[in-house]
Amino acid sequence: LSETPEKRQKRIKNRVTLNMIHMEAIIYSRVSSISQDYERQLINLKTIAQEKGWHVRRTFQEKISGTIKSASRTEFKSLMEYIDKTPVQVVMVSEISRLGRRVVDVLNFVEMLHEKGIALYIQQFNMLTMENGKENPVAKMLLQMLSIGSEMENSQRKIRQFEGIQLAKIKQRYNGR
Repeated sequence: LSETPEKRQKRIKNRVTLNMIHMEAIIYSRVSSISQDYERQLINLKTIAQEKGWHVRRTFQEKISGTIKSASRTEFKSLMEYIDKTPVQVVMVSEISRLGRRVVDVLNFVEMLHEKGIALYIQQFNMLTMENGKENPVAKMLLQMLSIGSEMENSQRKIRQFEGIQLAKIKQRYNGR
């Protein structure tokens, strides 16, 4: 059966995605050390929000290691409080590791967002974890895998650091603890 022009028009009209809807957004950016700058993250995410027609209500940025539990990060806690008090549809980050390098923190945060009907936008993959009120299963799978990758990367960094310290001690060039 072919569809009538009216049905086709209605189907096309109903094909609205979050990219086309005005949404209230917040941006979270994090760098690991004082010497780093999060300006690139902010500029990129604000540009994307503008292109998508999203209104950035507020930005949260901090300079703290992602290995620190999210509950111990000042700006992350402020973001959580803000979400509880302010209508927001999307939280924007440049990449998964900005949320943290602990799988449990990342997954718990995303679960909490979804329970509140808030999507997470990840610039690295141009991906929303929820669209039209429904969880994106591909995004969920990628999120889990990438969270594990972030945590593993941090573990590998610690191993390399330990090996470097041991080598420096052997060469009597290490003055630390």
